[in-house]
Amino acid sequence: MKKIVFLNPFVPGSVSGGVKVVYQHASMLGALGYDVSVYQPAGAPPWLDVGDDVRVCDQFPVDEETVLVFPEVMRDWLLDFARTPLGATKIMFCQNQYYLYSYGIERSDLVRMGFTHFIVPGQEIARSLTTVLGLDQVHVVPISIDSQMFYPRAKENRIATNPKKWPFQNGNPALAHLIMNMLHLKYPETRRFPWIYLENMPQHEVAEHMGRSTIFLALSRQEAAPLTPLEAMASRCALVGFHGTGGKDYATHRNGHWFSPEQCEEIVDRLASLLFGFEHGDPSIDMMLDEAEKTARRYTIDETRNALAQVYGLIMSQSGRASLSL
Repeated sequence: MKKIVFLNPFVPGSVSGGVKVVYQHASMLGALGYDVSVYQPAGAPPWLDVGDDVRVCDQFPVDEETVLVFPEVMRDWLLDFARTPLGATKIMFCQNQYYLYSYGIERSDLVRMGFTHFIVPGQEIARSLTTVLGLDQVHVVPISIDSQMFYPRAKENRIATNPKKWPFQNGNPALAHLIMNMLHLKYPETRRFPWIYLENMPQHEVAEHMGRSTIFLALSRQEAAPLTPLEAMASRCALVGFHGTGGKDYATHRNGHWFSPEQCEEIVDRLASLLFGFEHGDPSIDMMLDEAEKTARRYTIDETRNALAQVYGLIMSQSGRASLSL
């Protein structure tokens, strides 16, 4: 039987939506009957609930019976390995086109490396890879929400956010902290509403905090298919913030309040309006929350599983053939 190996040679403690999706795909493919491993020499991520059905390895075969799934992080060891002629089939699971573009790797380079197929998590990134790099054989396997984990709990009027995409950098303030301070300065009465930073915690704690929060401040930045805002929608949080480019796949004026990163004061005004609106039972908020939950329900595990079955069925039937042509 042909083997599928996901290359994930990253530090286990690094919390990442991309890593979470890699392990999800590995688990689903294993359940579909494939021989699947995740190459992560330092071990599985402690913050992620990795089931016994996912095999984590520190070595793997590179023969004609193996399909190697590279990430888009084309640097250091991964780049050297991608350039190495191998008997194995090479495909790429590209979860962020901006990482790939930052290396200046052209279509011709990817062809010479031997990549045959590109899997992506959304329509926006599929369009981008086609127009920027001229790639074909780009397949969408949509992201999905675990509805058993992300759902509404008893709500407390508070703001949850994931601040890591906009840290303090080159003198520019960390954006979550800046927006919080601006909110407190312009609307001092909002100081009584807590903020929850969703960082350095296991997935089940993130889900618990989201489920109890009324508002999620989305700070998505240069992402292919932002998953966290969708998880917040499933948790019935009011969405305020950025779609991060890939969020154009699902962000509308009906399911959230979407702004550009330059609109900090407008974001502050909307946060204050929502905090006070929740406090006084504003019925218009429920209409938006209903739309947000409806949006999240489109991203089902069944859709992801069906797409994986179709895409990997095609890849396996073609593995061992020539790569893309120049």
